[in-house]
Amino acid sequence: MNLRSLVKYVFRRDTTHHGEFSLMLKLAGRECPRVIVDVGANDGYYGSNSFPFVARRWRAVLIEPHPVAFARLQKLHTGRPNVTCLNVACSDVAGTLPLWMGTDGDAGTMSTLSTDDHPHFQKVRTNQSVPVVVERLETILARLEIPPEFGILSIDTEGLDCEVLLGLHLNIWRPRLIVTEDFGPKDSKKALYLEGRDYRLAGKIAANSFWTPVDR
Repeated sequence: MNLRSLVKYVFRRDTTHHGEFSLMLKLAGRECPRVIVDVGANDGYYGSNSFPFVARRWRAVLIEPHPVAFARLQKLHTGRPNVTCLNVACSDVAGTLPLWMGTDGDAGTMSTLSTDDHPHFQKVRTNQSVPVVVERLETILARLEIPPEFGILSIDTEGLDCEVLLGLHLNIWRPRLIVTEDFGPKDSKKALYLEGRDYRLAGKIAANSFWTPVDR
């Protein structure tokens, strides 16, 4: 942890990469329901969009398919009744799929379900995989009785954010803020999907895009 990250954590409990937490708070609004869903939560701390909200006692659903990263996530949040950790992946079709390991190994930040033949994945995706359970996000939220108008949905799934969104009927589920990770080949499709369901691009920080309902 560098000095800047240490200062952010000590004074604000901010673990986000580039200070995304401040913009997330602003865009979600003061009356935002205190529920955050983090798809691709990794270890739940380093570069985490959800940890600052967990630290403020928000209800949190943290989803991470990588087995080693999930073990760290679960250990971090042991004893926190406001946190549910799930060792599954999310996409538009339920089933079982290979999770391809990244070149960062057990760190898990580069693991992906994506099989896209893209230069990025040619560099960081290995030929090693583990089978993981895949669920539609709406199935998980319904099972956990998350209210349709919850607070924040943060997605960071290494090229699969669009498929995660396709597994959530946004005419029913209306998070106050959606945070997605940019991935060039699918950004246009993702934008069309969100704009077609009355979300607008409200901001960007680094590779993160922030989407809010047009009526807010």
